[in-house]
Amino acid sequence: MRSLFALVFALLLCACDQQAMIDKLTPQAESAHARQLLASLAHGDAQTVWAELEQPLRTPQSLSMLQQLGKLFPAGEPKIEVVGAHTNIINGVGNYALTYQYSYPGHWLLASVNLRREQDKLVLQGLQVQRLPAALQDSNRFELTGKPALHYLVLALAMLVPLLIIYALVRCIRTPLRRKWAWLLFIALGLMQLQLNWSTGGWAFQPLFLQLLGAGFVRASPYSPVILTVALPLGAIVFLWRRKALLAAGAVQAEPAAETDARE
Repeated sequence: MRSLFALVFALLLCACDQQAMIDKLTPQAESAHARQLLASLAHGDAQTVWAELEQPLRTPQSLSMLQQLGKLFPAGEPKIEVVGAHTNIINGVGNYALTYQYSYPGHWLLASVNLRREQDKLVLQGLQVQRLPAALQDSNRFELTGKPALHYLVLALAMLVPLLIIYALVRCIRTPLRRKWAWLLFIALGLMQLQLNWSTGGWAFQPLFLQLLGAGFVRASPYSPVILTVALPLGAIVFLWRRKALLAAGAVQAEPAAETDARE
């Protein structure tokens, strides 16, 4: 239970730190321009947004699509949150992918804007808007109720595997062994990796992977799902299984040395 509380507490701390990092990494001028474009779209001015598109994208079809996207915005003033900000600058050309969550009473939208800056001019490369069934932070909240058995199994392993590895590391440190450093490294690293998306239940398996302490979690932002990861603690299992044999082998090797010292 303490491990579970520690995991939840760590998730809360990471959420705070990650939101601060998103805000820090968001390019302010580009974000202001993107939000202005979305505001124009929300107020039915698709023509202004269309005029910002790079030349090859300015077609009657793209104008019609922008008009349809504008109809997704409800009336009223939304709460706007930056949920993603990616900047890529190559040879002086900046590319910016900015994602926002628009929250209205009972309605949520996810809007993405792609911009390119050339010679101090911003050009719109793409814009997407989609409805959300709920706020991202609610949809991706780490909750224990109503999950399938696989979720609880992976969660239990994510708490137990590190404890097993730490226990094996302590026993290894206290055991007289030859090449102890190699055993410590073997024990500390879990082999292979199972990844579980806590929100969707999607999973992935990485056969070639080494994970420190055999488990962990990843959350890209407070709006992203928690990804639990678990690896096979092969080193810990092998060491605990062979510990007595290793001790016996060490004692047998030590006897001839002791007899030699006694003769001298």
